Amino acid sequence: STPLAIRQQASVILAFKRFNSSSNEPVATDASEQPSVSSAVAAAAETGATGFGADIVDGTRPNSRPPLDLQPTNAVYVGNLLFEVTPQDLEREFAAYGDIVSTRIAQDARGLSKGFGYIEFKDVESARNAIEQRNQTIFEGRRLIVNYMAKTRNTVKPKNPPSKTLFIGNLAFEMTDADLNKLFRDIANVIDVRVAIDRRTGQPRGFAHADFTDVESAVKAAEMLEGKEVYNRALRLDYSLSPSRQNFGSGRGDRAPREDRSSF
Repeated sequence: STPLAIRQQASVILAFKRFNSSSNEPVATDASEQPSVSSAVAAAAETGATGFGADIVDGTRPNSRPPLDLQPTNAVYVGNLLFEVTPQDLEREFAAYGDIVSTRIAQDARGLSKGFGYIEFKDVESARNAIEQRNQTIFEGRRLIVNYMAKTRNTVKPKNPPSKTLFIGNLAFEMTDADLNKLFRDIANVIDVRVAIDRRTGQPRGFAHADFTDVESAVKAAEMLEGKEVYNRALRLDYSLSPSRQNFGSGRGDRAPREDRSSF
């Protein structure tokens, strides 16, 4: 008898032609659309199809599209995830490819999954192994997109004259107090660091201000933070021209430096 996968492929060809034709009879316009079981057998052999949505042939992985040409890093982007997938699911699924430092799922302002996440491996080789083995493979019914995490670049120098208050922009919305403490751990003479919060939504606005005891300390901090990345986002640095404490967190006051407003 004809295998189920071949019968399925033959029926797909027939249905496809009927849907697109004004006739009730299937019409073949080229050799790849011959509406016969024998043609379906040949097509299945040529394409390696094994049924609807199948991706594994003879226990092997299908030819995957080459990942985009990105700078190799130990951090991996995993896209096209089911919204129900958790960081723990990612860790279990990718643990075989190397030591994992952390996993996270990108979330929107409501705390819901955006359908993609990131895995930080201990080394670049583990990340490369994960990409080679899992890009374009199926996980929970979805074809994964796995690649190196795209790095953002920031070569813009501070535009405002130095002051005792440093503006830090391009902060990831998922950044926590622990992340902020780690960022400023080795920086001296910090009086206060405040993350701007939108009063209407309660969500971070993506920037913060840091007050220092003197201008020299703020300049030194800017030098130390230059080129730093948090959650793969390069920090944007500048000096505030006026005290940043007034109306902070209102969602309207205490704005970013004029040159940077369009970025937030």
